[in-house]
Amino acid sequence: MTAVLPELKQRPASGLAHVADDLLLMAETAAIFGLSGVQAAELRSALLAGDRVAAPVLARLGLEAPAAGIPPAPQIHPVRALALTVSQTCNLACGYCYAAGGSFGGADTRMGWDVAKRAIDQLIEATVPGGGVKIAFMGGEPMVARDLIRRSVTYANKRGATRAIQVGYSLTTNGTLISPKDAAFFARHRFAVTVSLDGGKEVNDRLRPDRAGKGSFKRVAQRLAPLLDHRDRISLGARVTVTPQNLDLSQVVDDIAALGFASVGVSPMISSPTGQGALAGQDFARLLAGMMACGDAWMSATLAGRAHPFANLATVLGELHRGSPRSHGCGAARDYLAVDAAGEYSACHRFVKDPLGAMGDLDNGPNDAARAAFLEARTVERQSPCQTCWARRLCGGGCHQEVLHAGRPACDFVRGWLDYGLRAYGRLNAVQPDWFDAQP
Repeated sequence: MTAVLPELKQRPASGLAHVADDLLLMAETAAIFGLSGVQAAELRSALLAGDRVAAPVLARLGLEAPAAGIPPAPQIHPVRALALTVSQTCNLACGYCYAAGGSFGGADTRMGWDVAKRAIDQLIEATVPGGGVKIAFMGGEPMVARDLIRRSVTYANKRGATRAIQVGYSLTTNGTLISPKDAAFFARHRFAVTVSLDGGKEVNDRLRPDRAGKGSFKRVAQRLAPLLDHRDRISLGARVTVTPQNLDLSQVVDDIAALGFASVGVSPMISSPTGQGALAGQDFARLLAGMMACGDAWMSATLAGRAHPFANLATVLGELHRGSPRSHGCGAARDYLAVDAAGEYSACHRFVKDPLGAMGDLDNGPNDAARAAFLEARTVERQSPCQTCWARRLCGGGCHQEVLHAGRPACDFVRGWLDYGLRAYGRLNAVQPDWFDAQP
């Protein structure tokens, strides 16, 4: 029997607001209001009829929708998070890799100590004493450069201490090279470690082989034990890249959780430099169905007082509760940059060696003019068709790298997922509102 897929609407009904069950989301402010059944039905009908019809109905409820104004001047902040691309090489050969096999389309290379040191110095020197910064070790596969990681942490801690600056660390890894000594080091320095996995053995081995074509699942599973032993001091999670070959998300999440992960997040492959693995067409309906199934499982477990590993719903619920409207989808170029092995800054780790995201170099420091121009061009107020979309202030216009290279094939999926998130928010807030009090 063929599963019934959720309908992906071809366009948003309104750029003013959106009704999900008995909740109203105001598009421009991301504010959420509760409605009676009668009000919800009236507003839903008005929004479907168009913004000219909906505006007076909203006004009668005291909810006049503010007009989208001129985008504010971009705010350039000191860099608070820095990705060090310590290894532009990888021992795996995932076909969809955003880094084109780890080397970002060039020769395999690793970052030298001189580059890492200068990048850390610039990060610390630009931070107000008493503040905090984060350093993410990225690749390729960063554990190829474990000695540099250790040296960088020791140095950053020492430099930070001279200015009373707290330094936090994270690492994204394929997990195949982690040793017990590595895990102990991560625990000592309170790392957040994200392990990339795409499912159980069969699925993961197909999508994430090594360079000789052999599967990587067994090696990851064997290397996890020391990380799991330090879960009290390591923030450990798994990240799934969703392609057309691993869309059975309930099974994927269950298989990864069975390894011991308490948190599993999924991210769709939208832009692939190789053209492999990108989702298209009905893949997005299947993706939404899978995420909704995982969300239902998370909700059932949460209401029953049990933990569930699916991280995506918890994330969107927290963001809805905070109600902070976005002008951009993330902090790229604003307060987050990446540095590659050649000492060049980019808007984020996905823009390494991409001229569209070039942001200066270590010789001259981050290029604030380039950062400002990038942020001004990419603000959601300037994106089309974002200004006619009710979800614009929740998604912030999407991932810059994906939009610039692949356009917006996932907008209907994003709206479908946020609509589901709003409905879940209403349900959880009604029966277990204290869940939100425990969120950071």
